[in-house]
Amino acid sequence: MARPAPYSGSVEDFNGFLLQCSLVLEMQPHLYPTERSKVAFVITQLRGQALLWAESLWSQDSPVTQSYAGFVEHFKEVFGKPSWDSSVGEELSLEEWRHWLEGARHPFLVLTDHKNLEYLRAAKRFNPRQARWALFFTRFEFSISYRPGSKNTKADALSRMFAPEESPETPKPILPADLIVSPITWSQETLPPANASTNTPPGCPLGSQYITQARHTSLIHTAHTSLGTGHPGINETLSLLRDRFCWPSMAADVRRYVQGCEECAMAKTPRQLPSGKLLPLPVSNRPWSHLGVNFITDLPNSRTHTCIFVIVDRFSKACRLLPLKGPPMAMEVAELLFNQVFRYFGIPEDIVSDWGPQFVSRVWRAFFTRLGVTVNLSSGYHPQTNGQTERKIQAISWYLRTFCHGHQDSWSQYLGWAEYAQNSLRQPSTGLTPFQCVLGYQPPLFPWSGEPSDVPAVDHWFRECERVWGSAHHQLQHALRRQRLTADRRRSDAPAYQPGQKVWLSTKDIRLRLPSRKLSPRFIGPFTILKQVNPITYKLQLPQGYRIHPTFHVSLLKPHHPSVLPSTEPGEDAAEPPLPLLLDDGTAYGVKEILDSRRRGGRLEYLVDWEGYGPEERSWVPRDDVLDPDLLTSFYATHPHRPAPRGRGRPPR
Repeated sequence: MARPAPYSGSVEDFNGFLLQCSLVLEMQPHLYPTERSKVAFVITQLRGQALLWAESLWSQDSPVTQSYAGFVEHFKEVFGKPSWDSSVGEELSLEEWRHWLEGARHPFLVLTDHKNLEYLRAAKRFNPRQARWALFFTRFEFSISYRPGSKNTKADALSRMFAPEESPETPKPILPADLIVSPITWSQETLPPANASTNTPPGCPLGSQYITQARHTSLIHTAHTSLGTGHPGINETLSLLRDRFCWPSMAADVRRYVQGCEECAMAKTPRQLPSGKLLPLPVSNRPWSHLGVNFITDLPNSRTHTCIFVIVDRFSKACRLLPLKGPPMAMEVAELLFNQVFRYFGIPEDIVSDWGPQFVSRVWRAFFTRLGVTVNLSSGYHPQTNGQTERKIQAISWYLRTFCHGHQDSWSQYLGWAEYAQNSLRQPSTGLTPFQCVLGYQPPLFPWSGEPSDVPAVDHWFRECERVWGSAHHQLQHALRRQRLTADRRRSDAPAYQPGQKVWLSTKDIRLRLPSRKLSPRFIGPFTILKQVNPITYKLQLPQGYRIHPTFHVSLLKPHHPSVLPSTEPGEDAAEPPLPLLLDDGTAYGVKEILDSRRRGGRLEYLVDWEGYGPEERSWVPRDDVLDPDLLTSFYATHPHRPAPRGRGRPPR
């Protein structure tokens, strides 16, 4: 059905415009189910001064806009009656001040921002009303002068003032009284009275009320979760209760309740040391038997190369730096390892990498399974697992940054020198350079000007290599013990988690669909442990919608303490964690609140907080999937400047 023609405020078009709007609303009631949506439809058809008038009502959330009938009635009073133009204003002004202006000795000047009024008195033809005005103007000696509205500021401002007929609402206080008084009166209003028939035990302090066991849970819940307390800790909650009440197991009950509070577990940052003592990777017995691999990506194009493949020997700390044109496929990485490492130093026993797509592919695992090589992946969001490779990448980045900061596209020219420099530096953990550890000698760093030395005997060379490798192995063991002692000073023992136990997962490295990181939950879950990978790594059962690897270091986990206090209200038992959110079957899910809106590819989407699900399940859904129009009305009432449907739902900005 065709929409009404835009209305600018003229009296002649008023009745026709209102009739067209009524027909549209009657023919399409499903599009405008609420009173406010009908008002919004009428406002979207307005233009000019009519739109300015309506926008002021809408932005102030006037009671007139809450009812369609009330809005139409008010609309008729403003625009349905004959309007007074500027000539009427001039005539009324002269009539109001007639006793001062009529018969004045000197002519006076009338300023107006309507240029056509300058020719009013010189017109040849008048309609009846203008003729009456012209006759009235003959009683005064004055001249009319045009002045633009930008310069005629005083009169222009007064003409645009909008005085609503409705009296303004009583101002609301910034701090409501209940917010201030609640910490004082919460016990009198919400807490149960003491059981007068129960005998007070001898240990109860004088003036304290003795509470029966049936009321323990509700009393602790009120003291811990009310607005006046705000989820305090164990000691603070206990002090609130001890001031007024007593029962024998108060301290133990408060501890169990606060430890089992899910809001506290999700929102509060732990203050204890990170869990999990250091568990170093095993030390090998020879060079290039245990490797760590990773990539340095997003480098500027240098001779068609944009990334570096880093291979580190965990025994000697030697490295290979291979420039690549881009991130390679899994089979290409395997061929690079074979051509650059395996054919010179033999097939290794173990390779550690992160969760890159090359290292989790079936081709990668099948290739090294056939070679008898163990492939280990670092735990999720814990790069310390492959820490030696990460540390080597830092050193390489420092080297290239030092020599290439002026010409960043020349980094590939220095890559060979960077590898030579890293293999020539003495390592604190072994006390040797990687060249000495692998080759048995240190190549010269500078040109040698003296006489060449005699070549040592072959048996002496083998004995020297054996001595060097033995010394390196001993030094590595000593370095690991020293590193472990240093690291464990800032760590605590990991809890002994068991498969099937529930834990909270830290959101430190997880991107949540929330506008502010400061106010986001610190933990999500709880999730069930599937298995223990090693003493400090666990695999969790995550929902299907999570696009993260389920293996995590113990420092990112926190035990879940279910509340063991008896419930006093029916239906207060702890609910199971929500099932994965799947909308493909067409099932409707309850929406708690709309948090944000955006446009993607011309389509309007809303960020939805699902009823019964945690913040980690929030997702963007199309406009058509939001079936409750009241949710949209509530969202745009508090977020009027966010993207909205075009042409309806609220007045255009």
